[in-house]
Amino acid sequence: MKDKKIFYFSGKTKLCGVLNQVNDTKKIVVICHARTSHKDSNSTLLLANALSQANINNFRFDFIACGESEGDISDYTVTNMVANLNDTLLELQKDFNFKDFILIGCSMGARIVSLVDYKKFNIEKIILWYGALNYYRRIFNLPSKKEKIAEKKGYYEIEKGKKLSYNYFVDERKYVAYKKLFKWDVPKLFIHGTKDQYVNYKSSVKISKRCRNSKLILIQNGDHGFHDEKTMNLALQETINFIQNDSLSN
Repeated sequence: MKDKKIFYFSGKTKLCGVLNQVNDTKKIVVICHARTSHKDSNSTLLLANALSQANINNFRFDFIACGESEGDISDYTVTNMVANLNDTLLELQKDFNFKDFILIGCSMGARIVSLVDYKKFNIEKIILWYGALNYYRRIFNLPSKKEKIAEKKGYYEIEKGKKLSYNYFVDERKYVAYKKLFKWDVPKLFIHGTKDQYVNYKSSVKISKRCRNSKLILIQNGDHGFHDEKTMNLALQETINFIQNDSLSN
């Protein structure tokens, strides 16, 4: 069962995902895309293809208001995305009988992975690509400049055609995602490029050092998204190795 598109519900919202079932085990990797991206972006497609070629079951899906999933700009919040991930795991359990999960989060997807209800599911490992984990959140948790613009205009345009609602920013400040990782014993792999133009790689350095059972891979000259073929291939190789090996050692 390769590249099987499925539709399912998270609450009242219909989500869309693609299942690549390449073996008969009950283990699957679930890929969470970056902010306002989608399941068929370059990085998620490359991840899915690399996993399938390594004979690893995988599932990629669109968060609410992204790609082929329902919803509009006002629905796109951290709270709803966390619910989307939890409901996705439930769907894979219920309708496809998967029991063991490995989660991969890219940028904002890494933040959502860190907030999953991990006590409810058998999550074996997590992999955080250039994680937007907000380590440098200001101590008083005050509104950012982007949030103030969104409050005035009703939205903030992060790039042409991609907007975040004021509600997104208000909701986002409820969460300090990286602190959840400090309490979670599951093996963790942090992969970050040293030339990331959006999320400082030092955030992953500091968080990984405070996490138990973690490993950090810094990819020299890697940008946010690993757009260079060499850095992407290295990230894919490290990801596959981490999934296939039982040890955190190199």
